[in-house]
Amino acid sequence: MKPSRSLLLLAIAGVVAACGGSAASQVAFNSRFPQCGPKGAAVYDYLRTGVDSTSDHNLDVGFADQRASILKQPDAAQDGLMRAAAQKQLGACEQAFAPTLAIPVGPGVTTDTITLGIITDLSGIFASYGKTVLRGSQLFWNDQNKKGGVCGRKVELLVKDHGYNVQNAVGLYVATQPKVLAFQQLLGSPEVAAVLPSITGDQVLTMPVSWSSKLLANQYIALTGTTYDLEMINGVEWLMRNKGLRTGEKIGDIYLEGEFGENALAGTRAAAAANHLTVVEQRIHSTDKDLGAQVQALKAAGAHFTAITATPGQVASVASAAAALHYDLTIIGSNPTFDPSVLTGPAGPVLSQSFYVVQSYSPYSGDGVGPTTVRNEYASAYPNQPVAASSPDYGYGTAEIMYRILDAACRNGSLERPALLKAFHTLSAVDTEGLIAPLNYSNPTQPPARQVLIAQPDAQSAGGLKVVQGLFSTPTAQTFQPS
Repeated sequence: MKPSRSLLLLAIAGVVAACGGSAASQVAFNSRFPQCGPKGAAVYDYLRTGVDSTSDHNLDVGFADQRASILKQPDAAQDGLMRAAAQKQLGACEQAFAPTLAIPVGPGVTTDTITLGIITDLSGIFASYGKTVLRGSQLFWNDQNKKGGVCGRKVELLVKDHGYNVQNAVGLYVATQPKVLAFQQLLGSPEVAAVLPSITGDQVLTMPVSWSSKLLANQYIALTGTTYDLEMINGVEWLMRNKGLRTGEKIGDIYLEGEFGENALAGTRAAAAANHLTVVEQRIHSTDKDLGAQVQALKAAGAHFTAITATPGQVASVASAAAALHYDLTIIGSNPTFDPSVLTGPAGPVLSQSFYVVQSYSPYSGDGVGPTTVRNEYASAYPNQPVAASSPDYGYGTAEIMYRILDAACRNGSLERPALLKAFHTLSAVDTEGLIAPLNYSNPTQPPARQVLIAQPDAQSAGGLKVVQGLFSTPTAQTFQPS
């Protein structure tokens, strides 16, 4: 007796499942809403095979009876009935999402796309960092777009490179701003400061790749972690608790001129005042390469610890100069002062022993759901590509924060820029599964996070950094009020 078509389908599905594969169809169910096509395909596949491959496994409940009824029909009619049921499910999904097309929208939003801007450094002194932050954000939006995007639309990124040049950044901002709903990234304290008045005037929500507490005064700035001053308060007091820095001693601070270095210096000063330390300050410029003179000054002052807010190359210069002088100097750096490339140079061994990084986001080697997801996806998407120590995790985490803002605005019925601002300030407990310290945006004048972790260079760890102290916040950091 010839077996029925339904029995053959069941047999094929069973063989595929037993082999660890999937009996998913290649039938496309197209929809203007990216969420809906996969729903139609999932129903069709379930009706064909009886295998529920959805994450919540609800098809067995919703469609088991319908499948049983279809399989009682003549073989020639079954596929058409399955397709019709799947198309009906797709139609119901589209009807549910249709109202999102009618909501008011701002620049960069169409019926099927939300465009976000990224102005970053892909060719200047922070190029390695900028490239991998960008890749992290791209990974998140690739994932989210596969899940349906946000508000019935896919998210696209409009990427521009300022080369860590303020004039370039200003020009790119002017050209890009009318084309985007918000800025997913704007890298660099000097670059952010230069366009800050325009951000206010244009009412465009902006996530700076900068952590200056001075930015808290602007309601359109979405800081994505602990500020530089709080980093250094926590970092200096960690040195006192764990590395032998004592009350009454001197601590150096080598800092880049400008908001990046000076905001971190404010934290060192606050920690020093709270713990009766004396700060030996050494200001540098972004073009300085040899910091031997600054190291000589710290040694002459009798400081055996220093904070640093500088480029990774400058950190390596400090470590090398100290080693050449046989000078015992423990260094703690703000983010992002480390890049794994320095471990292959002459300063590598010294940095592995005497340098620590204080930051509020996970290094690439971090534990937890978020860091593990990023590490696996990054390795798959960019095989044999260099990885900055923490930036893929940070990029992925910041994109997740932007998703939360967009989704909240959509649920409130608007994708206009003022609606994004309102939605942003409703987020009081943002958890990125270990990528970034927990964030609270409900009080715009306060830092969204006060916790940090401590990481140490380690050539054996993925990305070159390992966590030596998990998230914490000292009493001084918990009560500090940025000025």
